[in-house]
Amino acid sequence: MKFDDKTVLIAGASTGVGRKTALMFAAEGAEVVAVARSEDKLATLKAEAGDNIHVIAGDLTSTEFADHLIAEAGAIDILVNLAGRTAHAPFLDSDPDMWRAAWELNVHALLVLSQGIARGMATRGSGHIINISSVLARQVYPLTAFYAATKHATAAVTRGMRIELAEYGIRVTEIAPGLLDTELMDQPEHPAVAAAYAKRQNARLPAAEVAKAIIYAAGTAPGTAPELIALNPHDQI
Repeated sequence: MKFDDKTVLIAGASTGVGRKTALMFAAEGAEVVAVARSEDKLATLKAEAGDNIHVIAGDLTSTEFADHLIAEAGAIDILVNLAGRTAHAPFLDSDPDMWRAAWELNVHALLVLSQGIARGMATRGSGHIINISSVLARQVYPLTAFYAATKHATAAVTRGMRIELAEYGIRVTEIAPGLLDTELMDQPEHPAVAAAYAKRQNARLPAAEVAKAIIYAAGTAPGTAPELIALNPHDQI
């Protein structure tokens, strides 16, 4: 697959799946706009990938930054929404500030960025939005109640976008990974969550495999609309 004539915006591009996805798109000839909060990590990404990657650092939960990003990015052919944060903890011990932060990034920021980019796509009559959810978009495990809620919302939003944006030539895809082998899994601070993750060190998806699924979805023919791609470690149930 080649993307020589495509511009791809990747939200959450500095680490994990986002970083792998940015590198793969750049290797396939796309112009990549890589977005994340960390200037240092974005600079490292650009140094590795070269001129095909343009980096913009900022907080996607900031309305001012989102407006700046949408204007600065220009015409985007493919939007990949990967920015997110975990919110794993026992319900009775959960911090409502953690819930708010996860909702603002996982759901609200995704909506704002997608709307802004989709308006340009609709004007041009083509585009592809790829939202990364989770297997938790369709089930809930212990310690995941609120994070799963954000991913259920992501799945619903993605389905709604797909229905409404089809008439404008915009494709919308949800990719739902299982437990990932990425830095995101290092975020939990609650001991119960850390212990649960420690038991599953060998049952995690490599970031590159999810990135490959994103590249596959983006590379399908314009008349094809991949609606959902779910990936699990082979022994995850």
